[in-house]
Amino acid sequence: MRSSLNTVPGAGSLHQSSVDGSPGYFAAGAGTPIVMLHSSLSSKSQWTSLAERLALRYRVIALDLHGYGDNALPAGGASFTLDDEVRLVSGHIDNLTEPGAHVHVVGHSYGGLVALKFAQSRPDRVASLSLYEPIAFRVLPENDETLAELTRLADHVARLLAAGHRHDATQAFVDFWGGDGSYASMTLPAQAGVARRLDKVPLDFRASFSWPNGAEDLRAIAAPTLLLGGNRSPAVVQRINTLLALTLPNCRAGSLDAGHMGPVTNALRVNQWIEAFVDVCAERNAGFANAYERVAVRGDVPARPNAGVSANRAGV
Repeated sequence: MRSSLNTVPGAGSLHQSSVDGSPGYFAAGAGTPIVMLHSSLSSKSQWTSLAERLALRYRVIALDLHGYGDNALPAGGASFTLDDEVRLVSGHIDNLTEPGAHVHVVGHSYGGLVALKFAQSRPDRVASLSLYEPIAFRVLPENDETLAELTRLADHVARLLAAGHRHDATQAFVDFWGGDGSYASMTLPAQAGVARRLDKVPLDFRASFSWPNGAEDLRAIAAPTLLLGGNRSPAVVQRINTLLALTLPNCRAGSLDAGHMGPVTNALRVNQWIEAFVDVCAERNAGFANAYERVAVRGDVPARPNAGVSANRAGV
């Protein structure tokens, strides 16, 4: 179905640009800025439905990360780090928002990790974080068996890609995160589209294995944070979410009946959580805890989103 983002009443005209003059984002609406960061193998268009909800009341800005959407692969890939993504995001935010304006940041998977790093690097710019399963692999202990499984996936994808087996590599990656058969269920044009973007995935893995350097990096993130996850997601990201919920100082966690691709496959429910959270953070005049309690009256969000979360802090 064709997006109606351009025709949302009061949202203003959708337009695209970037700090270097080539397309790399869409923006709509007016008011407090909300910046949206997508997962690996995706693009800014992942957030179209959420942007349509929020553009009536906020300034929504969805960005392409390096190597996705309108952005080319980064030059000098061997030296690529998460800081390169943060610089890209920072440049857009500085270019598209008022100087010093606080922005609400939404991120999924790899985009969620970029959001965390941005919040740690630019705490003066972040009003809140809404994250769905950020792939903060380094919070896991080195001997964690789910981390070993993830490392094997990264090596497997890299080997297949180097050998020229692009579609096999894409299938391995997509099926790990989306479940067996996810790649086969896609249309042929969709398969070709994600396979074309696979060259960035090894760089995403490398960047994701490099940060955080320790618990202090995460505890420095004071922004109120909503941490969402799916009960059908791979064990590795469920484990990461549990540890992040115990480490981030202003974190509230919630679980949905969804998988790792929940923001796409269960967009309506995920978007309701994010919208409610951003609303209370944008409106709050009191402390974060009091503000969050008002989320419960919105209907779909549990009053005690941290209930049932338990884990030790080892490896953070």
